[in-house]
Amino acid sequence: MIGSLKRSSGAENNNTETGINRIVEGTIVEGTINSGSNLRIDGEFKGNLITKGRLVVGLKGKVSGTVNCLCCDVEGTLEGDVTVLELLSMKSSSTVQGELYYGQLSVEAGAKALGTFRMGVSEGKQVNKQVNKQPQKTASKADALASLKASTMPSESSSLLIDEVTVGAE
Repeated sequence: MIGSLKRSSGAENNNTETGINRIVEGTIVEGTINSGSNLRIDGEFKGNLITKGRLVVGLKGKVSGTVNCLCCDVEGTLEGDVTVLELLSMKSSSTVQGELYYGQLSVEAGAKALGTFRMGVSEGKQVNKQVNKQPQKTASKADALASLKASTMPSESSSLLIDEVTVGAE
């Protein structure tokens, strides 16, 4: 109704989980963005970007800097230190470069990737760091040989080899 104080049903939706923030084409933003909801960038962003939702870098979008997000779909350009907790999806038109950490990776044919891609979260970026880390045990040569023996099927020729293997002085 014209002139009414009532808002349309779309305007009443203030749920940050379903809201989408947008930086439109032709807009350049520099600085820090902290968002609890989804974010779509069709313009250009430089700086630190943290979102608890999905980040979409549109076809003409460009993001450079430090990025931390739940999921990320890239059609344009993404550069920098990027941590995607769940799925990083690189479309065929995308260019992604830098140091990237992700939970899962999807790459379409034609996507350009340059840099270091690692599954998981880097130790420097983990929220729950352990102060007193236990040193990790490394396997000895004897452990490795015992594991190898246990994983193979014995045959007449291999049983002769197993008897002749020496592990070194202990």
